[in-house]
Amino acid sequence: MRRNRLGKEDWVNIKWQPGQITHTCQKDGNSCGIFVMQMAKMTVMELPKIPQHFRINSSKQSMEKLRRNMAEDILKQSVSKDELCSFCGIEDHLPKTDVDAVWIQCGTCSRWFHTLCLGMTAAQIPSKDTPWYCVLCNT
Repeated sequence: MRRNRLGKEDWVNIKWQPGQITHTCQKDGNSCGIFVMQMAKMTVMELPKIPQHFRINSSKQSMEKLRRNMAEDILKQSVSKDELCSFCGIEDHLPKTDVDAVWIQCGTCSRWFHTLCLGMTAAQIPSKDTPWYCVLCNT
C-alpha cells in the first residue's frame, strides 16, 4: 500500500529478523488484549527503533485504567470525522496547488479523502454530479 499509493519505499524489501523482547507478565486471565495493545502502542511510539523490553504495570487498578483509556481512544478514533481524510487521517495538507487541496466523498460510506492521498490527477476527479466510490465500497 505504501509503495502503490504513496510511492514510498522505506519499509519495502526489509529482511526482518526474529527477536525476543522481554516484557511484564500479565497476572490475570483477562488482560492479554490490554498487554498486546499496550506493547503495540509502545512499539509504534519507539519506531524506527525496536524496544528491547516492555514494562507494564500489571496491577488490577492499572489494568482497569489502561482498559478504560484504550476503549476511549478506540471510540474516539472510530468516529467518522468529516474534517479528516480517511486515507491519511490528517485534517489538511499544505496544498502546493489547487489540485492538492481537493477533497472527494465516497457515495456509499460518506468518508472524505484528499485526492492527493488517492493519487488522483485533476483529470481523474469526477464531476460533482458523478458519484465516486472508495476502494472499500468499490469491491
